[in-house]
Amino acid sequence: MRATNYLDNYYARLGISRTATLDEIHQAYRSATRRFHPDADKKTGRDELFQLVQEAYDTLSNREKRRAYDSSLPPDIDTPTSIMVNALYSRNQITPGEANQVIYVLLDLMAAGAGDREGRPPLNVCLVLDSSTSMAGSRLGQVVKAANHFLEQVQPQDFLSIVTFNDRADLVIPAQSGRDNRRLQSRISTLQTRGGTEIYQGLQLGLHEIRRNLRPNHINHLVLITDGRTYGDEEACLLLAGQASELGVPISAVGIGEEWNEVFIDQLVARGGGSSLYADRSTEIYKLLEGRLNTLGHCFANNVKLHFEAGPQSRLHFAFRLSPDPGALPSESPLYLGAIPTETSLSVLLEFEVNASQLQQGDLVLAEGELRLDIPTRSVPSTKARFRLSRPVQEIELDTDGPSQVIINAIGKLSLYRMQEQARQDIEAGDLVGAAKRMRMLATHLLSNGQKGLAQTVLLAADDIKRSGVLGEKTGKQIKYGTRALIAKHLAKHETEQAKSRRRGKR
Repeated sequence: MRATNYLDNYYARLGISRTATLDEIHQAYRSATRRFHPDADKKTGRDELFQLVQEAYDTLSNREKRRAYDSSLPPDIDTPTSIMVNALYSRNQITPGEANQVIYVLLDLMAAGAGDREGRPPLNVCLVLDSSTSMAGSRLGQVVKAANHFLEQVQPQDFLSIVTFNDRADLVIPAQSGRDNRRLQSRISTLQTRGGTEIYQGLQLGLHEIRRNLRPNHINHLVLITDGRTYGDEEACLLLAGQASELGVPISAVGIGEEWNEVFIDQLVARGGGSSLYADRSTEIYKLLEGRLNTLGHCFANNVKLHFEAGPQSRLHFAFRLSPDPGALPSESPLYLGAIPTETSLSVLLEFEVNASQLQQGDLVLAEGELRLDIPTRSVPSTKARFRLSRPVQEIELDTDGPSQVIINAIGKLSLYRMQEQARQDIEAGDLVGAAKRMRMLATHLLSNGQKGLAQTVLLAADDIKRSGVLGEKTGKQIKYGTRALIAKHLAKHETEQAKSRRRGKR
């Protein structure tokens, strides 16, 4: 029997403990089949995850097979119960004696039986709103509309606070529950713009309000909305974001228009597993903020992170969250993954570079450490489990199956996003010809995916780069968030099919 990894085991696939009873195994399997129904869209490769669940059930539901399987497990293995964890690899083994090999690992984390739960944990959210002069007019109007709608959606047990900032921060609504919404909406409607943009001031006051009601059984989150570049306090902001992540308070951001610094904002939100969104037009602010509230309101587990050490022959080169909110992650420990939704999954693609030049056999450890997360609905929210990702070192067998279709799909969509990132790097390195060429290649791939509008934008960007040597602020954001959105659209398609399958399964 092949070696078993801490996250690649049958108990983790079903989201149960090693001491689970036969009834608990049956119940977990029934719940899993509703989530990975074989009638789901086969083109996404999602049915491969169902096959992994089926394999786990076939073994654990049989007393003799289970006893034999348990004897193969490491003695200290444990699993985060109520969370289904699947690890899919792009390769079944590592080729001995070769350096510079690449292997992808797709981690898929999903709430076990989440579709059967009702209600949600309470929120502790602060909206930090840019009120600088550049926000005057329709932008501020849309922010006020979105904030008022946000206020209407929160429940009596939720804590909500609102902070505005320009070159100073003001507390518009202190953190409180059981609000008089009409009075608070009237206060929001009187917001006015003035001064410059100093994001740190707003983040500092916003985090202070969240800390007043910081509780492990709440969804604690800070949402930043801005349209400008902050003045000289970027490092202070990043330091504060790190402090917030240690407290279990992710930061998400909505950037409006073309002036804000998306590189800085991406670094800011990645510190704690948050996400950044792009509002090309002020009218999109309402929709984006509504979507953010919906995401927070359907969170099963939050503060999901990997504390890890790479193996001696391995290096984590790249990490990207595919869902629920696509975004690049810093490839360092701890790796903040974000939150596990109630209905869908948290999926992360890891790219490892390995060196097996001195190895001929055995297991090559990609990374090992602890998976930690909080489940707010539990009396003791914090939970953790050891993990190890590894592959056997052996010659490739001729009849070995190819890479997982799930991983092929993920890498294919992600390659479009990475292509535009590499073009940006070419520009910074002064290779304008290379950057323009890469953009034209991206346009070709987008056309083949039916993305004519985005492809046209990319072609125009290639001409601008060749002519002027720069990538325009607005064009760059459209391309970056456009290619990122393709990942979300691709995953949303099969998750819609999953939802339909679950409804069929409940009939």
